[in-house]
Amino acid sequence: MRKIFITIAIILGLLVIGMAVFALTFDANRYKAALITKLEESMDRDVMIESVSVNLLSGLVLEAKGVAIKDRLKSWSDFLLKADRFNVNLEILPLLKKDIQVKRLVIPVLEINAGSGAASPVFRCAVDIKVRVLINSLSQDDMLKTLNAKGNVKLTNAVLSNMNVLKTVLDSLSMLPNVVRKLKDNLPENYKGLLNQDYTAFKPMKSDFEIKDGRIYFDNLLVESDTFYLVSKGSVGIIDQSLRISSNLFIPKDLSGAFSNVVPEFKYLTDNDGLITMPLEIKGKMPSVSVAPDLNYILQKLIASKGQEFLNRIFKGR
Repeated sequence: MRKIFITIAIILGLLVIGMAVFALTFDANRYKAALITKLEESMDRDVMIESVSVNLLSGLVLEAKGVAIKDRLKSWSDFLLKADRFNVNLEILPLLKKDIQVKRLVIPVLEINAGSGAASPVFRCAVDIKVRVLINSLSQDDMLKTLNAKGNVKLTNAVLSNMNVLKTVLDSLSMLPNVVRKLKDNLPENYKGLLNQDYTAFKPMKSDFEIKDGRIYFDNLLVESDTFYLVSKGSVGIIDQSLRISSNLFIPKDLSGAFSNVVPEFKYLTDNDGLITMPLEIKGKMPSVSVAPDLNYILQKLIASKGQEFLNRIFKGR
């Protein structure tokens, strides 16, 4: 029995040493060009990857550094996506059963460009993902179009530069002219500052997602900032970067009250909890993305409320 244990220990020791030698000597960069070609064919975009490495000392960890994606005719300064580092930690045992399970995918700083030039909005965040990929989807010629997966994602340190989302939404309310100017002129100083910001900072976000038919689908995603929160569902195209997102926007009660005091029409858009709320659509294709409220809904609410107010005045006058 003692000899058996010694033999097993020797075998395990040799296995660990072998894995360590493989991890230290394996040159994943030999496959970098093929990986870039595959991604470029699937997305019809230019792809840059500075280096690729594999580490088996703490599970199966794949790392890619200096990753960027851009449109064919644009310069790398007008990138669509950029990340200094991708770290993918795979579960080893499921791979033996042809099942890819991502224990963790970490992107410390991800940048997504929603425009061009110096003033373009750029969304920056840290990404933490767990996902399970159906292995048979990877055997197809066009991997991204046939990819099927389910997982969950957490975004932290999220900031959208060069765009104040709430101000953008308010500027879209054509039936309430000069609403932002009125608010800036009459709001208390602490609320004025919120509308003067040239960025939007978000609280941590979590969501389940599913990848199929070349799109990432999510449902009941909560997006919060200091000035609003959104409850959203929709999808994002992996290949064409198109967005189809429907949301309900809510403005916190204290800010809703301050808005209604300055622009009385806002009180007709409040719900039973005193929150200004309106449907919102986020759509378009990177880099031309629009964020706009459902103007028909808002107009109908205003007409119905004004009509009821008019009838109340008539009956009270009798």
